[in-house]
Amino acid sequence: MKRIGTLTAAQSRRAFTMLLFAFTAIGVIAGSVYGAAHPENGSFWLHQYFVPAPLNSPIPALMKVTFLSSALFIAAAYLTGLFAFGQPFGFCLLIYRGFGMGFSSALTYTSLGIHALPRITLLLLPRALAVTVLSVLAVRELMRSSGNLLRSLTRGEIRDDKRSDLKHYTLKFAVLLLLSLLISLADGAVFAVFARLN
Repeated sequence: MKRIGTLTAAQSRRAFTMLLFAFTAIGVIAGSVYGAAHPENGSFWLHQYFVPAPLNSPIPALMKVTFLSSALFIAAAYLTGLFAFGQPFGFCLLIYRGFGMGFSSALTYTSLGIHALPRITLLLLPRALAVTVLSVLAVRELMRSSGNLLRSLTRGEIRDDKRSDLKHYTLKFAVLLLLSLLISLADGAVFAVFARLN
């Protein structure tokens, strides 16, 4: 009986994770549609630096903006998770992140046409996939923390290990920041190889 309950809980976690990926996909679709209709609007608030940089761009600057973009998202997720009503904002964060990916793809294709496919496939897509996984992990932790706070608030529960929970929560986001740094380094390496071959 205990095993069945454990399997059900595991299936529930997987289903929720897939739901988070679905919200990101909604953002990608919305961003693609908007980017195709408004390619002139190249604000970094929209593309979030997912647009492949010119091939003569300095690699350190590219890695810097890639890391800062992820770090800002992770910081926003971390802070939102400290509030009892932060869960709806978690979904919004994922939609926004997906929007940047979709918008960047449409913007790149609109400006380069068929020649954009190698850049989208080799530069944008791998980074987008890695960042999507990172973003979903961050928002999943946000949801867990915010949900625990909401339950404590509505049920009047007072947890004795709040400080320990906060340390554990902070440690998880520190790991996500480290992963985002590794992604930015890998992205710079892939870009350098792509630029040299072209």
